Amino acid sequence: MEPGTLYLVATPIGNLADWSPRARQVLAQVDGVLAEDTRVAGLLCHNAGIDVQLTSFHAHNTRRRIPEVLRRLEEGQTLALVSDRGMPAVSDPGQELVEAIWAHGGLQISVVPGPSAAIAAFAASGFPAPFAFWGFLPRMGAERRAAILAVAAWPYAAVLYEAPHHMAKTLQDLVSVVGDREIFLAREMTKRYEELWRGPIRQLVQSQRTWRGECVLVLGPAKKIPGSAPIDWDQLASRVEQLVSTGLHPNDAIRQVARESGVPRRDLYQQMHSR
Repeated sequence: MEPGTLYLVATPIGNLADWSPRARQVLAQVDGVLAEDTRVAGLLCHNAGIDVQLTSFHAHNTRRRIPEVLRRLEEGQTLALVSDRGMPAVSDPGQELVEAIWAHGGLQISVVPGPSAAIAAFAASGFPAPFAFWGFLPRMGAERRAAILAVAAWPYAAVLYEAPHHMAKTLQDLVSVVGDREIFLAREMTKRYEELWRGPIRQLVQSQRTWRGECVLVLGPAKKIPGSAPIDWDQLASRVEQLVSTGLHPNDAIRQVARESGVPRRDLYQQMHSR
């Protein structure tokens, strides 16, 4: 193993049989493992017969831990980063650490790929590529409203993570903006009570069910009208103004709407400033 290397190691999202031999081998050989939850990682390592030093690395201690991790890597140690499930640093603790390592220079990153809830759900959804990964939506305020508007305006499939106690609100917020778009639900993937479902989002909202287990939602692409329609500048301008009202800078709003609509940014900029 290369000294001064951080290994990003994927762990099972449910079924332990999905854990790769290489992932187990790497965890058994590194000098230490950075874990989102040392209890979860400890149980996983214990079941695999792995005895390794575990250090907590989660959302609440990231800034404090990063200098320590960089020092250990500088000393030539090999470390692994794992989240509770799936690929670390993807809507999980670790992104700031990876960024800090690249900024530091002289250290190495190595990826040990494996299970990913986002990729698994998108593959099972049947929606066409491309797609965008949004992760967890902001919980409240203008930031949440802006995120939901952006998801709704994205013309292709969008993958979101959601905790069970927030599912009802998220579905209601989505349906109020996107209408009755098709959506795919993956709940408890690879586990005993796995549930995969696809249909109108309003049907999922009206079910008023009690949610249990981690969920992945894949919002289907907006329906496209055949043929090439003329550009509706008024509609695009209204969308820009909508984003600006959420606190986004006008230039950033124009850039986002241009990306969403496929209209050249320069053309949209000229239209906005000629009004």
